[in-house]
Amino acid sequence: MGLASVAPGLRKTAVLAIILVLMSAPASGEGEKMFYPAGSSDIAVTGEPVHVGDELTASILVNNQGSYTGSVRLVLSDSTGNNLSVGEEIPISPGSSREVLAPLIPASAGALELNWKVTSDDGGVSSELSGLFEVQVYESQTLGLRFDAVKWTLSDGLECDLSASLSDGKQRDVNVSVSLVSQGVEEEVQRFEITLGPGLRALSLDLGQPEADYISVMLESNGWTSSNSAANLTWQTSVNPPFISPSVSIGVHEPDRPRTGDSVNLPYWLNNSGSSATLPGILKVVSTSDGMVLAQITISSISEGGSSSGVLSIGPWPDAPMVEAEVVWAMDGSSTTVPLTIFSQSENGDGWELPFDTMAAVYGAVLGLAVVLVGLIVWRAVSEKTPSTEKDSKILRESRITRRLERTPPKKEVRCPSCEQRLSIPAEHTGSVRCPACMNQFSSAPIETDSDSGESRQESQEILNEVTTTTSEPVARSHEEILSCPQCDQQLKVPIERRPVRSRCPACRTEFMAEVGESDD
Repeated sequence: MGLASVAPGLRKTAVLAIILVLMSAPASGEGEKMFYPAGSSDIAVTGEPVHVGDELTASILVNNQGSYTGSVRLVLSDSTGNNLSVGEEIPISPGSSREVLAPLIPASAGALELNWKVTSDDGGVSSELSGLFEVQVYESQTLGLRFDAVKWTLSDGLECDLSASLSDGKQRDVNVSVSLVSQGVEEEVQRFEITLGPGLRALSLDLGQPEADYISVMLESNGWTSSNSAANLTWQTSVNPPFISPSVSIGVHEPDRPRTGDSVNLPYWLNNSGSSATLPGILKVVSTSDGMVLAQITISSISEGGSSSGVLSIGPWPDAPMVEAEVVWAMDGSSTTVPLTIFSQSENGDGWELPFDTMAAVYGAVLGLAVVLVGLIVWRAVSEKTPSTEKDSKILRESRITRRLERTPPKKEVRCPSCEQRLSIPAEHTGSVRCPACMNQFSSAPIETDSDSGESRQESQEILNEVTTTTSEPVARSHEEILSCPQCDQQLKVPIERRPVRSRCPACRTEFMAEVGESDD
């Protein structure tokens, strides 16, 4: 009975106590300090040594000794009270501790004095959460690069050895960009990241066989600030592509005139006057007639300005009176040749042999003769081709008359003393002349009168190859090319320029003289 009666009273007392505590909590918070250092009251600074552009972090561990959750922040300020950094608000539950921090990036080198304090909007902060500290800020670190060796060969390609440097301080992450410049056009070929410590670091680049005039290397700071300007972060060096200048020469072969099946020894010399070593290759003797390889050996690389020599064995010697070949030094991308001609010795060793194929010579002679004959035929056909008379016929007829007059020997005119017929005889003729009209024979004395002489000269120029007619021979005259047969009146065509001329009628077979003049009808 006693305990049962006391229990309700105890429950009431407990409820009232809880209510009083809740109601009195804010009042007690205002009068008490909620936030205290959790352990040491000294500020901690990370990120040292600090260079201009680096980020440092100040931090301290804060404990919440209050009865409810509150938030705090860390504030950094300079000696004049200007806030340089305000950290994020960090909530701390009752009885817990959390790290409160504030970042800062110094803008100048030297000793930097900073005031710090922890602030809160939720409750009191102990005076132990404030103070002063000093940081030594150094100048920004400097990047550097130098080309130690650049070598470009046909066998290994373009190789570049260089050294990257970093001034005193911390180790840094750096991005490396490698570009090739050809004819003013820049192209990035490699990009990678390295970690540099203070001092030098060797780098090697293998760039193959590019087309390039320059190598350009750029260093970029990764997450920090260097003291280099943007223009001073790129380094260039010129490169020259490798070239070789191979040449081959040969000596006197032995034996001088080999027989079929013999082995011929041929001395050779190989030289390279280029800027790079040659690639390994082959030295071979190739027949120019059929492309057969008569001998072949392997040639190792020859250094720049170097040479090599040896003896090349050719055999067995082919069955031919003469062998024309080429000595070829071939390698990847380049080759050089020198001609080689060797005369063979006949089997009997006595006879004389032509240094060429006789059948080929015969075929060549026949072909040449055929070409000459065809040329003569064509030339003759062209030279004797008769011009067309359909166009400009008048000009062509005049040209033929002119040529005939030029070819006609000089004439003189005489008159028959019996029938007064005028005759045209060669000017150089002396002696008697028979008149074709009256058959009278007389001396070829020229006509003395000036008028007759002038008239005969004029007629001799206008009439070509004039043939006189007898008194009994029929005559047909007209001023046109068409005239009538004096026997059957058949219409005939006799060119005027050919008259006088003896013609034959195709109808009645009558022969008559065709002349220019009025018709007798």
